[in-house]
Formats: sequence, structure tokens, C-alpha cells
Amino acid sequence: MSRSGMVAIEVTAATVKRGDQLTIGGSAFTVCDMSALASGGKLLHFTSGETFHMGCFTVLWASRHISQLPGFIAPRARRYEGTRR
Repeated sequence: MSRSGMVAIEVTAATVKRGDQLTIGGSAFTVCDMSALASGGKLLHFTSGETFHMGCFTVLWASRHISQLPGFIAPRARRYEGTRR
């Protein structure tokens, strides 16, 4: 069984990562870059060219690739896969 895909998580300014797909106003935006702000928030830059100021107490829903989650162990190829019938 392959463990790949996306999972939905809640993110704050402290936990958002590049590559996250945020849902803002019903639209999905993918984070390509971010800058830390003095207020504790972050200025997010999206692949669409738009920016978003995320305050330090803002909570949003995001889709994150499962391989970016802590504790993820990538599945190994089966040793004798070619010999099975």
C-alpha cells in the first residue's frame, strides 16, 4: 500500500510551510515563499503572484503532502517483488 496524497490540517503563522495549499475565501492558494514579520505573523507569497498577511493568531485550513508530516516513513520497495506471481 502506497502512502501518498494530501491531508487536511490547521495551520498558523508558526506552522505554515512552503508547498502548503491554503484555503482562503473558498479559493486554494499554494505557498511558494514567505517572510517573517516583526509582529509574529508572516507575509505569504503564492504561486499565483498574490500575497497574504497572516497574523500570528490566524488559523487556516491547509492541504499538506503526507510526506511533509512529522514521523512520516517512506514505504520501501518490496525485496522480492519481481519474483512473486
